[in-house]
Amino acid sequence: MLPVANVEGHFTPPLVAFFTSTSAVSTTGLGLVTTATYWTTFGQAVICGLIFAGGLGLVAIVMFILWAAGSRFSLQDRLITREAMGVKQIGGLLRLLRYSILVDISITIIGAMLLIIPFSRYYSPGETIWQAFFHSVSSFNTAGIDIVGPSGFIVFRNDTLLLSIVIIVAILGAIGFFALFEIPRVRRFNRFSLDTKIVIVTTFTLYFLGALGMLMYEWFKGTTLSDFSVLGKGFTSFFNAVSASTTTGFSTIDFSQVTVQTMIIISGLMFVGGSIASTAGGIKVNAFGVLVATIWGTLKGKKKIEAFGREIVSSQVFRAIAALFVSLTVLSMGILLIMSSSPGIPFEKVLFEASSALGNAGLSTGVLAEFSIPGKIVVIFLMFIGRVAPLSIISIFVQTKKRSLYRFPNEEVHQG
Repeated sequence: MLPVANVEGHFTPPLVAFFTSTSAVSTTGLGLVTTATYWTTFGQAVICGLIFAGGLGLVAIVMFILWAAGSRFSLQDRLITREAMGVKQIGGLLRLLRYSILVDISITIIGAMLLIIPFSRYYSPGETIWQAFFHSVSSFNTAGIDIVGPSGFIVFRNDTLLLSIVIIVAILGAIGFFALFEIPRVRRFNRFSLDTKIVIVTTFTLYFLGALGMLMYEWFKGTTLSDFSVLGKGFTSFFNAVSASTTTGFSTIDFSQVTVQTMIIISGLMFVGGSIASTAGGIKVNAFGVLVATIWGTLKGKKKIEAFGREIVSSQVFRAIAALFVSLTVLSMGILLIMSSSPGIPFEKVLFEASSALGNAGLSTGVLAEFSIPGKIVVIFLMFIGRVAPLSIISIFVQTKKRSLYRFPNEEVHQG
């Protein structure tokens, strides 16, 4: 809110400041003002710091600072850190924390160094370094906040090198620290853990299907790809589909002009999001993969849920179903509240904006400015809940459960 943070030199309105800080720390990317023109370099630096903290996880950062300061971890501290990072074991958390922070910083620096090359074609040397660093942080932490201008990355839609670097950095952020740790160490797919296999297969399947669906509808029914070549149409569809699936939020087309079918596809990708223990939002591809395996196993009449030659623990199946139910409930309530407080906006655009907020994606059709103040507050809550993640909310109740000393008799329920 400080006057030094914005170019006009006065205190920023509380709603704008709170919305922006929530969007940054939740790595969402939605905004009520244009980041490049409203905020000064100081304001942009504050946003950049919030993105970094939110992407890595506030709990992880606090625990790492306590460790660096010589404080000892209590059992409760370890339990909180374990849940925040999505791991089972209590031992080795500090090593995992150090590794996560090292990976985050390393990929961000490498990404910034690579982005200097394409950005140097558009900016002066000093501005090039800031643009490269900011967008590397925003890409790896899947925030999607840019300091380019009102049109965002649309001005770079034909710069294949710049967009390729951005999307690769975003994929590394969304695939999760566990996969980044295991893939270079194990190298062979058949030796990966079940979790990594599900993440890899589900992630790239969603990338492919999302890009294919968007390409089909925008090529044959829409107009947003009409100015691109055939290869350009394919690359643009892939970039925007991956941007949605990784919940990065950079876009090279105007999503207010896409078809309703594309809006639904992109909304689904944002709803699923990236991997657990990653910088991405959504219900997570891990849970989505378990849900797909559950549906497939049920259709085949199997009593146990299996994937890649392994049986999935029943408690994880229940958690995935619960995460889906909680997320759909929150999304539905958010849509109803927004439509009630901001009438006249088409349903598909409200669905898109709400999915973007809950999935911490940041893609927008441009109708956010038309939301009423209560509608914008609902979006803030959706961004916050999306970053906390439904699975984390569920784990609060799971931690308080008591082991049952008995079982009830089995009885079937008619389901049609």
